Amino acid sequence: MRVRRRTLVLALSLVALLLVDGLLLRRRARYREETARLRAGMSELEQKRADAIMAADVDKATLMLELMRRQARGDAALHLAVNTDSGYVALDRGGARLRTMPARIGPERRVGSGADTAHVVIPRGVRSIERLLGASDAWPLPDWLWADRGLPPVARHAAPGWTGTHAIVTTGGTLLYAVPGSGPLADSSYVMPGSVRLDAGDLRAIRENLTPGTRVYFY
Repeated sequence: MRVRRRTLVLALSLVALLLVDGLLLRRRARYREETARLRAGMSELEQKRADAIMAADVDKATLMLELMRRQARGDAALHLAVNTDSGYVALDRGGARLRTMPARIGPERRVGSGADTAHVVIPRGVRSIERLLGASDAWPLPDWLWADRGLPPVARHAAPGWTGTHAIVTTGGTLLYAVPGSGPLADSSYVMPGSVRLDAGDLRAIRENLTPGTRVYFY
């Protein structure tokens, strides 16, 4: 009986995935058709202007990230540099790299449902450490986390130990943490969207060097 149920569940899941894929393909086709229709109504000059604007936006984003890297390298104070593309966190002072730590960056994802839907993005820019958490501290995790993990909802969203023995909260609410021993983040295969996960040993090693106000560069 259990085998039949599992087979039925797998079959339903496959059908759901196929339906979602079909919907995305139709939307992409409609988007391309709409784009082609709009471009067909433009003059050649207007098309070139539109292409230049799109290219400029891409170049602007690339330029901003490069400026962020240079600003981090020129910061004479102790700071953290989070490279979201290469997946590492560095403890730097000016041009000196004191420690490099591999990290997993939480993905960008649409979370929540209904009116509470939000788009969580990978952090970029300059922030600062707002709070350093220990094993006895309780920091509220976002309410969408349980649904994102496929867990039943709970009444409380914070408890000691849920963010591990060492964790960092930056301005803007970005969490840098290691896999804790309990709570909804206690899963080595999961990284909370919009956050940064490091090794517990690395977080412990740099903990004493950090204070609230320490700058954190995300690029």
